[in-house]
Amino acid sequence: MLTKDILFGMNVLTLAGFLVMGLSLTLHRTGNVGVPLSIALMCAGTALVFFGLFATNSSN
Repeated sequence: MLTKDILFGMNVLTLAGFLVMGLSLTLHRTGNVGVPLSIALMCAGTALVFFGLFATNSSN
């Protein structure tokens, strides 16, 4: 279910990764979180995007 394409060929994991990265940028710019937490959220978002890209079922 998490690897099913839903929007422009992206799955839920990929979209969640972009959402986490955007949240990280927003929280850091508003000053609500420190640098280490912002970096950790950005890494988690990047990992979700890569996992979402490579976890899809190959149609070949």
